[in-house]
Amino acid sequence: MTAIIKINNVAKSYKSQQVLQALDWEINEGDIVGLLGKNGAGKSTLLKSMLNLSEIDDGSITLFGESHLNLSTTVKSKLGYVPQENDEISWLTVNELIKFRRQFYTRWSDEKVDNLVDLWDIDLNKEMGELSPGQVQRVLIILALAPMPQLIILDEPAAALDPAGRRLFLKEIISLASEEKVTVIFSTHITSDLERVANKVAILDQGKIRYFDDLDNAKENVVSLSINQHDTDITVPHLLRVKQQNKRLQCVVSKLDKQWLTEMEKQGVDVVVNPLGLEDIFLEITT
Repeated sequence: MTAIIKINNVAKSYKSQQVLQALDWEINEGDIVGLLGKNGAGKSTLLKSMLNLSEIDDGSITLFGESHLNLSTTVKSKLGYVPQENDEISWLTVNELIKFRRQFYTRWSDEKVDNLVDLWDIDLNKEMGELSPGQVQRVLIILALAPMPQLIILDEPAAALDPAGRRLFLKEIISLASEEKVTVIFSTHITSDLERVANKVAILDQGKIRYFDDLDNAKENVVSLSINQHDTDITVPHLLRVKQQNKRLQCVVSKLDKQWLTEMEKQGVDVVVNPLGLEDIFLEITT
């Protein structure tokens, strides 16, 4: 697999607050990665740092093999970005904004723009400042997708969309990833959205990527265990937390060790494995 993004030992502070610290991460071509983190965990900072929209204090970031500090025009043309905040010129009409942005790209799909404008019922003659937050979000998504990018970075892209709008947007992301092999990173606090489209989940906590794996692996491995302790001392591998309840150990593990589970069965130790939902997995890892 080809790594599209490589992040090595990245650190970032705001005044006395450490936001990112010794952060290492790689993202492969074609992955759809959902980035989860508590409010203030640094998700937006991390995404902006990748694009050099926020300076880092230490470390290095490469996109398509080039330093994020000095990206070539070729690499820049491969990028699509939807920020959390709208900073587009408010007095431009949607049509004027699209035409303005179009001139900076050699690859631009008028067909995709027309399809999404029609699908999302966007009034091209309205000024950006006249649009609702949901319509603004739709326009920003169109601007990111129109250049047919190979890497799309989305910061809470569906936060202002209604449920129908979110479904249409997520469907478009799935289509891009499957048909065009586009790599997608999107931060979100809506775990159900992540479960619909992502093949990988990353959890940012205390300045680092604390967990990164295939979504299916996360659901299979991060589980709750209820163990009949008997009178035996039991060491549970990959333990996140444990508490005693009604003569049983209630544990959460970051990885289910099947060899250990087999050994417990041989010893006659009753272990009940309970799967967790993605929201519960996130809370267990970040608590």
